Amino acid sequence: MPRFKHGVLLFNGQAGQDSAEQALANVVPVIATHCHKLTIVQTLSPEEFKQACMDASYADVLFLMGGDGTLHTAVQVLERIENFPIIGLLPGGTCNDFARTLGIPPFLKEAAEEIVNGVIRDVDLAQINEGLFMNFAGIGLIAEASENINPDLKGKYGKLSYFMSAFQSFKQSEPFPIHLEIDGITYKEEAVMLLVMNGKSIGTHRFPLDIIDPSDGQLDVVLIQSSTMTAIREWFSLSQPDVMPDDLMNVTHYTGKHIVIQTDEPKNVDMDGEIYLQTPVEITVKPKAIRFLVPADTN
Repeated sequence: MPRFKHGVLLFNGQAGQDSAEQALANVVPVIATHCHKLTIVQTLSPEEFKQACMDASYADVLFLMGGDGTLHTAVQVLERIENFPIIGLLPGGTCNDFARTLGIPPFLKEAAEEIVNGVIRDVDLAQINEGLFMNFAGIGLIAEASENINPDLKGKYGKLSYFMSAFQSFKQSEPFPIHLEIDGITYKEEAVMLLVMNGKSIGTHRFPLDIIDPSDGQLDVVLIQSSTMTAIREWFSLSQPDVMPDDLMNVTHYTGKHIVIQTDEPKNVDMDGEIYLQTPVEITVKPKAIRFLVPADTN
């Protein structure tokens, strides 16, 4: 007996026919056996993709084959639908950071096998002004690195291009004033980067703060105060169990459910790798708002 009555698989047809055919060959035989009926939808534009998400509201599982940008676009649409489908995330992007957070393997066939035989996990979502994000929102260095990525290098080097851009931006970064309000408490900070994290990975790099949990009803706010080697060492030291963030000089960590961020000058905000907002922003966690299929052994 198939696990799901009706599944929908959405994928981006602009990725190239050969790569799309290979990706489909890896996942369709796996997920089809777990769906009484499986509908495969190819979209050729963002508008088509958004409409396809709306049209899939009748399904009990929606398989999204793509990266963090695909998921980011989908949740903007799906969150407006009452009782929208369980999401099965199939990593087909450059970094696939939120798939990494959920413990989904990076290879499509293995990912498909793991999630259709896995469990359902309720995961938090974050509202930012009128939009939403799944993985992170950030200002400063993170947004500058995203903006500075050379499209030709991204096509040639993939995820390595993010590190190349981040390194270049890091050398040029200067601290700027940030006015924070977290759950009603105000803070004045200076930093080269501020991150509001729901997920555990950025640019394929697992965040060194292991306490981040996308299902805990909280968001983690991390500030990097300077672009120095000391700051880099402190950043990586967060992965050590005996290091307390409160003891660090260049890294500050807060948690909260409602976060307001203001800057003296408008700053671009990177959300899951997409940039279309500027500060000021207001962020509120939406606890356990989305159901994902995840591998059975995921914590």
